[in-house]
Amino acid sequence: MWSNYPAIKEEMAAFEQYLDKKLTSRNSFLKNASREVVLSGGKRLRPAFAIIAALHGDYDRNRIFPAAASVEVLHAATLVHDDIIDNAKIRRGQLTISEKHNTNLAVYTGDYLLTKSLRLLLETGLKPDKLGILARSISLLCEGEVEQYLGKYSVISVYQYLKRILSKTGVLFSAAMILGAKTANLTDDAARRFGQFGMCFGAAFQIRDDLKDLLSEEKTEGKPVLNDLKEGIVTLPVIMAVKNNPEILKEVNDYFNGIGDIYNLMSSILTSDGVRDSEKLKNRYIEKCRKIIKELPQTPYTGALSEIVEWL
Repeated sequence: MWSNYPAIKEEMAAFEQYLDKKLTSRNSFLKNASREVVLSGGKRLRPAFAIIAALHGDYDRNRIFPAAASVEVLHAATLVHDDIIDNAKIRRGQLTISEKHNTNLAVYTGDYLLTKSLRLLLETGLKPDKLGILARSISLLCEGEVEQYLGKYSVISVYQYLKRILSKTGVLFSAAMILGAKTANLTDDAARRFGQFGMCFGAAFQIRDDLKDLLSEEKTEGKPVLNDLKEGIVTLPVIMAVKNNPEILKEVNDYFNGIGDIYNLMSSILTSDGVRDSEKLKNRYIEKCRKIIKELPQTPYTGALSEIVEWL
């Protein structure tokens, strides 16, 4: 992914080694389970964003690697807990911890990863007032997850959807970039702009993920598709389709009540431009990212953010 930026590629390779060394525990199950979750793959976008932000300032691996690892391990903890709540069997092409072992052990694994994340954060050398960045992110994450859970099996507004995804997804990208900027002694204004970029990127990233859930095949995604609807979670393409054609609301409710067919519903979503309008909203956030990039400190690494935005 970072072939045009050898310095970033080198840092990411070194970070992977650092992460591998940090995933230890005196308890063999927790050690193996946490390594299984964190090292099972993924694009490592959140730690990459932390590292890229830090490369704009006084870069120091001893400060930035713990910050980047803290965000990535926290992300892994949320995935473990999400899989429990969603009764998910597959994650990244592998059995989830809850499916492979049991719910209790999965809860303990997620909790362990959460505490590991906080311990890593303490190794950044950041002042106590800056450590609150991740704590606030955890609070917003929990609020977003609870709102999603309470909103199951109902079609929410676009505003409610955006509020939810910014809390669930945007906040971690934002925290990664702010932490990266802070470890590199960038100004508060620069850190704020990096945070804004992370939030907008997170929104576009989540909309992209929702579209993939609707349009992709399980064998290419490594996880079940149409899973959101099956779990009662109404995502943006459905919300947009209902907005364009209120009659689809009955189809959605019929499906949730067990008397509708998911593939007929998907066909209605597609013909009612739910995908088209979701793409439009995603592109609005992409455009916001482009504008923010122009306001960031310009370095040889700023272009990497532009490339990753175009990947969306």
